[in-house]
Amino acid sequence: MSATDLPATAPDDDPEAQKPAARPESGPKLQQRLRADIVAGRIPSGSRLKVADIIARYNTSTNPAREALHALEGEGLVVLTPNRGARVRAIDDTFVNCIFDIRRLIEPYIVRWFAEYATAEDRQQLRQIQVECQKAADAGDLAGFHKHNRDFHDFIISRHFNTEAARIMRTQNAWLRLLTSEFPPTPPQMRRSSADHWELIAAMDEFDADRAAQIILDHSERSQVALMGRMQRKRPQN
Repeated sequence: MSATDLPATAPDDDPEAQKPAARPESGPKLQQRLRADIVAGRIPSGSRLKVADIIARYNTSTNPAREALHALEGEGLVVLTPNRGARVRAIDDTFVNCIFDIRRLIEPYIVRWFAEYATAEDRQQLRQIQVECQKAADAGDLAGFHKHNRDFHDFIISRHFNTEAARIMRTQNAWLRLLTSEFPPTPPQMRRSSADHWELIAAMDEFDADRAAQIILDHSERSQVALMGRMQRKRPQN
């Protein structure tokens, strides 16, 4: 096995990756574990992903391993090259910057529409979601914060008529959720994010689309700086 091949077993000093599968992995569960190992760096960028090694590492079989590789290629995590096999794409600063660049192009457009056209019922429902998000942030409840933060952004997206824009945003947000699950925010960062949500709600309640768009841009920039800082602190030091 070359230095860039996927190890058939996890490193001895990585207890998370050492957890054995209770039963053969297949379908979405295999994709989830493989995805999480790539994002967490347990499978380094550039590593070759051989079907045989996936079978050994995850206690699976040929078809699920191949299906997982094709699914992760569709997500952009894996690059499949004819006659060369599969490799892990780089989860680096450039990758994160691209995610946030896409979000900053689309999210203000979606937020503007919500500020101008959302119904009173939709605005009230968004406020109720944010109340729960604030409770989680105040309590330092990371799992609760992730859930309600996701619900907050997804609810705004779900009300927009442009289904293609909504699809792109959901894809980018899914990447961010995966990254933030591996590099979680600190309690002060959760409270700062929640405060941004309240500012956004206030602008929407005033039907101020320009202000709402600027708030979501500022929110995105702060989120990017915070996430990249957490990623850099967790990287192995040379």
